[in-house]
Amino acid sequence: MAMRLPRLVPFLCVVSLSALGAAEPAPPKGFRALFNGHDLSGWHGLNPHAVAKLQGEKRAANLAQQRAEFPQHWRVEKGELVNAGTGPYATTDEEFGDIELMLEYQTVAGADSGIYLRGNPQVQIWDVNQRFDPAKPDRHPNKGSGGLFNNPQKTLGRDPILVADKPFGQWNKLEIRQLGARTWVTLNTRLVVEGAVMENFWDKTQPLPARGPIMLQTHGGEIRWRNISVREIGAAEAQKYLTAHPPLPNPTAYDVAYGPHPKQVLHFWKAESAKPTPLLFFIHGGGWMSGGRLTGLTSLLPAMLKAGISVVSVEYRFIPEATADKVVPPVKGPLHDAAHALQLVRSRAAEWNLDKTRIAASGSSAGACSSLWLAFHPDLADPQSADPIARESTRLLAAAVTGAQTTLDPQQMKEWTPNSRYGGHAFGFMADPAKRDSQFEEFLAGRETILPWIAEYSPYALVTADDPPVYLYYPAPPALGQEQKDPTHTANFGVKLQEHCKAAGVACELFYPDAPGSPTPTVQEYLLKKLTTPAK
Repeated sequence: MAMRLPRLVPFLCVVSLSALGAAEPAPPKGFRALFNGHDLSGWHGLNPHAVAKLQGEKRAANLAQQRAEFPQHWRVEKGELVNAGTGPYATTDEEFGDIELMLEYQTVAGADSGIYLRGNPQVQIWDVNQRFDPAKPDRHPNKGSGGLFNNPQKTLGRDPILVADKPFGQWNKLEIRQLGARTWVTLNTRLVVEGAVMENFWDKTQPLPARGPIMLQTHGGEIRWRNISVREIGAAEAQKYLTAHPPLPNPTAYDVAYGPHPKQVLHFWKAESAKPTPLLFFIHGGGWMSGGRLTGLTSLLPAMLKAGISVVSVEYRFIPEATADKVVPPVKGPLHDAAHALQLVRSRAAEWNLDKTRIAASGSSAGACSSLWLAFHPDLADPQSADPIARESTRLLAAAVTGAQTTLDPQQMKEWTPNSRYGGHAFGFMADPAKRDSQFEEFLAGRETILPWIAEYSPYALVTADDPPVYLYYPAPPALGQEQKDPTHTANFGVKLQEHCKAAGVACELFYPDAPGSPTPTVQEYLLKKLTTPAK
């Protein structure tokens, strides 16, 4: 039976003198404030774990004690709801069903917290600087905040898609949408949980309660909250959204390691088929600096599985992690990680029912660049290796990518797009992202010193006649030699690669609005065509 949370009568609010000058809350249109910025009205104290096993008079006494202690542990300062890491959780007097919840929080080193929805734990808040401790395998603070911590391990949503936490001293903004048991979490504008089912912590045999309070957990250190507002969602709107966003299946194999680093892992989704299936090998974007395995994949995944195409999505070391591992140049880290992951996948072909000859790569931005690098690079298989995985091929059937950087040569970038500013970090020229523009000039000035690296890691430089076909998608038309609104993802990259591929005899299909020749309009259509067409 699900835990029954008590319904409480609001007590006399305690006013903080420091809150008297706070501005009135200004929630977004359609939302209403849950915290008035002045006092504790509308909230009471409750740690549900403390009363979960109590009954009768003992339960009543504990609840009364928590209510009495609440204003001793929680206070209002300058419009912020503050707790030092002790006492009962701040709990709304109201109960809610389907909602959008918006709030901001700021915490300190060593603390962790969370948001309980319908009285159920929790959307997790971590100190992201904490290292993973193998002695506590269920705790992954290094993966960031926003995940559904009390869900089963190795399920989507349990950990966030990517790390989106801001440094200490800055405010983090959480936006949570809960419809039925499904939960979407956006942290600092980045989607970190995509429609995962929140499990009922109190009774795992039952679905999530239809209604319950919102609770702000406190644990281990100070946390501050502000701008807490809610919008209640009606049944028709909820159903429309759920229909448009079907749930994603959990991976068949979760966090399969292809190397010793914690980031050298992949997810595998197996398509049901009596015959070996083709495979989409997905590499997420994020400038080799951020992102996660579901970033850009969720629109492709259902269609691939429905068409009988299995899917792999790869995590890899970012530039700072490769640099810490003394990888030179840094971009070798994410690129070779992708290659090693592909070899691991091919080594599992029999176990996972895969057709080794029908593997296509896809990704956006840096993931697109990585995919093209795999498509054009000579095979990295080592036939003489004692390691059977290293003997596997890294060649592809095709690559279909979005917003690709097709060259890492700063001179080419500058000629094609005068306001280019991307790529220096791949070769160690961008220690400070805030100085990206000036460091691109350093990158350009140092070009002669890194020509061997450009030859090895720039997709454009690797094109040869024996390469597989590629497809390039860009959302805006090119303008060669002109400054671009988005120089990092301009179709200028695509035009120049297509010219180069044509000269080398490599098929290269290029889509942008009003592109000539009626190219395939989407990455998905191209992948379906390539991966489902029987080999000749």
